[in-house]
Amino acid sequence: MGARVSELRRPAAWSRSELAATALIAALALALRVAHLLEIRSRDPYLALPAGTASAYEQWAIEIARGSGFGEGASALAPLYAYFLGALYWAFSGSALVAAIAQAAIGALNPVLVIAVGRRLFDRRVALLAGAICAVYSTLLFYGAVLSPANLAVPCALLLALAAARAQQLPTPLRWLALGAALGLCALAGEALLLLAPLIATWPLLLGEPSLARARAWRAVAIIGVGMSASILPVALRNGIAADGLALIDANAGVAFYEANQHNASGNYGMPRRYPRAVADAHVDPRRLFGAVAEQAARHELASDAVSAFWAREGALSIAAEPWRWLRLELRKLGTFWNAAEPWLDRSPSAERELSRVRRLPLPGFGLVAPLALLGLVLAAREWRRLYALYAILAAQLASALVFSVSAEQRLVAVPALMLFAAFASCWLWDRARAKRGRALGIGAAALAAAAAFVHLPIARDNYARAYHELGLRFAELERWDQAIEYFGRSLNRDPGAVSAWSHLALAFEARGGRQRDAVHSWLRVLDLARREEFALHAERAERHLRALGFEPQDAPPGLH
Repeated sequence: MGARVSELRRPAAWSRSELAATALIAALALALRVAHLLEIRSRDPYLALPAGTASAYEQWAIEIARGSGFGEGASALAPLYAYFLGALYWAFSGSALVAAIAQAAIGALNPVLVIAVGRRLFDRRVALLAGAICAVYSTLLFYGAVLSPANLAVPCALLLALAAARAQQLPTPLRWLALGAALGLCALAGEALLLLAPLIATWPLLLGEPSLARARAWRAVAIIGVGMSASILPVALRNGIAADGLALIDANAGVAFYEANQHNASGNYGMPRRYPRAVADAHVDPRRLFGAVAEQAARHELASDAVSAFWAREGALSIAAEPWRWLRLELRKLGTFWNAAEPWLDRSPSAERELSRVRRLPLPGFGLVAPLALLGLVLAAREWRRLYALYAILAAQLASALVFSVSAEQRLVAVPALMLFAAFASCWLWDRARAKRGRALGIGAAALAAAAAFVHLPIARDNYARAYHELGLRFAELERWDQAIEYFGRSLNRDPGAVSAWSHLALAFEARGGRQRDAVHSWLRVLDLARREEFALHAERAERHLRALGFEPQDAPPGLH
């Protein structure tokens, strides 16, 4: 059932029709992104109040825009996006909306890069089909309006693939240097892409072509290393000076490793259960919390690299203590990486689809691309040396998911490569159907059906309760109380036992005014749940608010449900 990619025609120059098709695809991508922004600019509370990682990036960018240099301490996040965001904020006195507009332009460029890579590695049909999928891909559209490093990591990964294709076509020192520089940019754009370094740096040794002798291959490796070092060395030096320790890109890897592999890890991000619910509800900065715990264990102050090393050891100890649990966790991560669901860290692409009529269109998602891509990966396997950069990007993202955690945002960097393999599989099936090669078509269709069944296994489910709760919190911060009440109510419809959601709903009823009876009812639910779960802080707050509303807590009926 194999297919030889090398048999496909690779045009040496862009034809007029190809340029026109590419321009139309880019225009479609831009139009969808602009329409999406117009839809959400008054409806999406995160545009005014970024949350989680997006908030951290915004604060860092504001520091840069105000002229405070690169901030204090070692980078806790991939720095390239912060510098990009800081430059935007400095130039345009920006906000998340300004960043989203700039990212819309980048989003329109991504299909062009996909086409440029596809026409070198496959053919015009595959390239244009993959570019069209990229233009209308739902999750790329969503994160294009979010403060997310994926908005730079995706084009950086595509530039890396393009640089690799050019270097393979004509292996000159300048092209190897460009490949190394692209590799360094990838590492700065996303921590997971740092795993590409050993895969790409040693690639010249694996080409196996007579035109590239062993000595020349080692020279190419050295040049790639120089190009990569030139990109990341300034950040590494800055981290070493600012943090008085060693942190190549960022100082958060050890903490992330522990969070993803500790005893209660599920494969998605989450605050470890060793910390009380009240601490997590108070939105304590996890970086400071983990630093404080590490320093308490060491009984002295620690540099950022020492904190990271402490938690890396804790994660390794968790794995060593329960190796079978960890193996089951890795299998779950593997399944989640390939699953049609969109696991999320700070924001849910699925739950927020209702905020935009554009995203409610029947746009392709991971559930469509992944089965075709799995088939394409198998069909193109014979040409793995020439397609090595695409396989390396996928391997790096999958390795990151297995070592750390899985999220739609992290997985997004691998999606354009998957689109190319999906487009290749689609063209392969079409060609077999037109040629009436029934046996090959039947085997391919059966393999595709099996891949689709695997991708749609009920492994990962979206946590709508948490997503709606987070939306409610953002609307409450903006004092848009009716919307806050609506989303807290949606959250409780999904999870009626969530004491925090009941608490925030009660506060929203009070702030809204004219809803005293609803506020009392909600505080009574908080009190009942808090007493049953022994959440002292929630119980004390409920009693205090009930008295302020003229209701004595002891009058509450027992066992309220």
